Amino acid sequence: MTEDRAANPPRRDLVKPAAVAAMLAFAGLPLYIHAPRYYADEMGVGLATLGAVLLGARALDSLQDPIIGHFADRFPLRREIWVLASGALLFTGFALLFAAPGWWEPLPRLAIGLVAAFTGFSALQIALYDHGLAQAAATGGDHTRIALWREAGGLAGICLAAAAPAVLEPSLGGTLAYSGYAVAFAAMASISLGGMRGRWLASGRSLPFAGIVQALRAPGVKPLLAFGFLNALPTAVTSTLVLFFLADILEAETHGGFVLLAFFAAAACAAPCWARLAAGIGRKAALASGVALSVPVFVWAYALGPGDIAAFYVIAVASGAALGADMTLAPAMLAGSITGGGGQVFALWTFLQKSALALAAGLVLPLLDFAGYEPGTQSETGLMSLSVAYALVPCILKLAALPVLLFVISEEAKP
Repeated sequence: MTEDRAANPPRRDLVKPAAVAAMLAFAGLPLYIHAPRYYADEMGVGLATLGAVLLGARALDSLQDPIIGHFADRFPLRREIWVLASGALLFTGFALLFAAPGWWEPLPRLAIGLVAAFTGFSALQIALYDHGLAQAAATGGDHTRIALWREAGGLAGICLAAAAPAVLEPSLGGTLAYSGYAVAFAAMASISLGGMRGRWLASGRSLPFAGIVQALRAPGVKPLLAFGFLNALPTAVTSTLVLFFLADILEAETHGGFVLLAFFAAAACAAPCWARLAAGIGRKAALASGVALSVPVFVWAYALGPGDIAAFYVIAVASGAALGADMTLAPAMLAGSITGGGGQVFALWTFLQKSALALAAGLVLPLLDFAGYEPGTQSETGLMSLSVAYALVPCILKLAALPVLLFVISEEAKP
């Protein structure tokens, strides 16, 4: 009986980290999806220049993640100070990035705001993942259940962020709505980080800086990291281009917030179903099902044109449901494979996820610019290039990730 209780952390110990995940996701959606469109439309930054700045900032963000993970493992007893400083840095960068146009030059704002926000975001995210790892070790808990609560919180935060424009834009206007995001984020950060005060755990399995090699030797870790990178590329491409696709292909720009809400709400609702399926057939098989499902659903987007917004909502819901498997099961599989250096391994995980975002912004946007696409124009060649990049390229990338999952990764024994 004691073992059964140990394997199930109290719900209150799952809700509070989920609230932190929601806060991070609320900040992440504008950073990764709205920022490119905001600086292209409101600030007049060209796509090639925008892509170069995003690539540089995200590449720097990716490279610093292993360093952040190293210090997270080296100083676990100072986790409270770490979290508060990271939250302050994230808010500062976010506020700078989305301040009203006309205040300071766009490119310095974009670069400095992104670097500050990404650094704070990374430090908080690594601490949150390591907390889940330590929580599972301390209670004998289920990695999948802990990941489910954390990722469900993240999806709830994304849904709030997606719905925010519908609330903020009518009252503040399209431009100042982003400043409203910063105020709402400050409130969420105060509540969620305050709720975790005195509760942060560290995995306690610190390795020397060079010891990341040792952490990578744990069975299954390297294949899962490789799969995580390949599987993140499609989402990175669609996240970068979705608002451009809505505005110029579907001519339904006003539906942006509602489409994102439908997409991430479907992922949140589907996540528990994927967890139950994983309990029955294994995490690997369940995750492979989600990856395979996303391809036939999303390729349909290539056939869409002006006015096909109803069909796009169907695609958003179905592909969002498939995403629920990615967000819940892949981190749980990685956590179940880690035998040391949890902060460093999850730092590599976030490094690879962000590298995917950097490549998506740094390569796709300049290539679209080269192909003749300009936001707001109706060039036939440019629009065709946008449709290919948004709908077909992610499907090809998903198909490239699937064999790695099926034939390289072994089902781990840990729950």
